[in-house]
Amino acid sequence: MKRRSGFALLASVWLMVAIAAIGLEVSWLARSRRLAVANVLDESRAHAAAVAGLEHARARLTGALAPSRGDALADPWRWAVGGDSADLASSQYAFHLRDDAAALDVNRVDERTLTRLFQACGADAGEAAQSAQRIADWRDPDTLRRVRGAERDDYLALGARLLPRDGPVQSVAELDDVAGVPARAWACVRPLLQVGGLGGVNPNTAPAEVLTALSGFSATTARAVVQSRQAGGSVRSFTELLAAAPPALRDELNRSGAELQPLLVYQTGAVRVVSTARVDGSPVHVRAEALMRRNGGTVFVEWQEFR
Repeated sequence: MKRRSGFALLASVWLMVAIAAIGLEVSWLARSRRLAVANVLDESRAHAAAVAGLEHARARLTGALAPSRGDALADPWRWAVGGDSADLASSQYAFHLRDDAAALDVNRVDERTLTRLFQACGADAGEAAQSAQRIADWRDPDTLRRVRGAERDDYLALGARLLPRDGPVQSVAELDDVAGVPARAWACVRPLLQVGGLGGVNPNTAPAEVLTALSGFSATTARAVVQSRQAGGSVRSFTELLAAAPPALRDELNRSGAELQPLLVYQTGAVRVVSTARVDGSPVHVRAEALMRRNGGTVFVEWQEFR
């Protein structure tokens, strides 16, 4: 009888343990599902806030084209830079504006210009050439390795996290994984590159490093142009650009005119907008980017994407 009572007690204990384990499992699953639902809701709110940031930017750009302002300015978007932020009910967004022609499109820029850009950012001649060749190998469709470049087999030998795309770069962030690029120079070059751009360079908005990367521009010429616009000046043609350059360097710039003139633009016709949003008390955040162009008094979105 005692043996039966002991067995019944042991069975009861194991039954209680099993019920507790099942309860914990159900509780854990319920909590996981609640968190998943909460994350989905937070992501939806953050997405809506990021869209609101894009629309805020679009409204600002549209306002700059109003007849009372646009007619008075030859380039109504020249000063459409910087950004703004706003608090919503339970989320926030912040947006930033930049002339699309103030940076170089990494899928359009040639190897020589990339080399000059790295040199403008402090890399020596060898580092600059290697960095440009490795980015070129990363994006080109073939597997032929440049002299100082790197292809798929090189990255496999290094045990790299990512392999070359061998196609158009989808985001500048992926180039963080290009091997052999000096970190200090890359920190300078990275914000001067973009994808999805229209391809022009505006001397009225481009940083000195971007101008220095162009054929015919010396660092001194680039600084002179930047200083001129900081004093309130602007250039509206290649002739005015020559006038803004130091006299001793005008011949060099003029000799590159045939190559430069198709590349240069003198008005801000497209603006890149980045809107970031987050939700109070949540790790969820959304980043939206769009390219907005103007046509008369209308602003239209060339493309937009969310991450």
